[in-house]
Amino acid sequence: MASPDIAVEDVIGALGSFYRQGVVTALWAHAAANRLEGAAIHLLSDELPPRGARCCRMGHRWQGRAHARGLAWNYPQRPRVAVCMATVGFIGSGHIGSTVARLGVAAGYHVIMSNSRGPQTLADLAAELGPLARAATGERAAAEGDLVVVTIPLRAYQSVPAAPLAGKVVIDTCNYYPQRDGQIAELDSGTLTSSELIQRHLAAAQVVKAFNNIFYQHLLALSRPAGATDRSFLPIAGDDAGAKAQAIAFLDAIGYGAVDAGPLAESWRQEPGTPVYGSPYGPFSDPAGTPAGEAAIRAALARASR
Repeated sequence: MASPDIAVEDVIGALGSFYRQGVVTALWAHAAANRLEGAAIHLLSDELPPRGARCCRMGHRWQGRAHARGLAWNYPQRPRVAVCMATVGFIGSGHIGSTVARLGVAAGYHVIMSNSRGPQTLADLAAELGPLARAATGERAAAEGDLVVVTIPLRAYQSVPAAPLAGKVVIDTCNYYPQRDGQIAELDSGTLTSSELIQRHLAAAQVVKAFNNIFYQHLLALSRPAGATDRSFLPIAGDDAGAKAQAIAFLDAIGYGAVDAGPLAESWRQEPGTPVYGSPYGPFSDPAGTPAGEAAIRAALARASR
């Protein structure tokens, strides 16, 4: 069934205060499979689309103001270009989780924040992030997220609800710190990586390791649009090619390139104590950080040893 045309001003209006504050204009993604699978997502410039641009609904549902889900701009030069504002669920809302959420909101994503203490403790954070953010339980964040970020102390990995994550891409930011998490024999022996441990728990999900090697202040400060000469890259690892493609698209949308470090069994190369952990982005004492390009991240991964 054909959908009625919607003026481009309505698309921008749906972004509400975020556009007016100059935080975000729009995202575009080449139409592909459902949600983000196979889609390359990019930030546009700060300018409005040209006056002649038309937009129409695509396969995603339009949910009203501040949702702007699944709208397409049809430029003469681009056959189908879509604004696709997916929902990212967060299980854990500490330094890394809240920073990724902040970048996600700036890029136009809806975010659902959760922690172990209950949504009432996240009311201030959700209010600060604005109308695209809300607080909920971990179960709801897992169930309602199109993409889910697990960002908790590793010792709590078994508390992550597995059933609602079945079939979803899960980005794992967790690190193993024995002094905090206690000794885990399979990790101490090298039998498993921490991400393989999480993948075993979330057997029906597709786990991708990302964001675990960068200081949260650097993560916030080093975000750059695609094509920027000083864009930083992050390593990712995962066993499913499609899941990694979705994670790479998300990283691209929030301002980062990605270096594929291989399967989860190789994710030890980006764990604490390795050359790619922290140091490529500068000292923790400098919150502005130092951009780290693709070559630097590849070289650091290659230098890792056990």
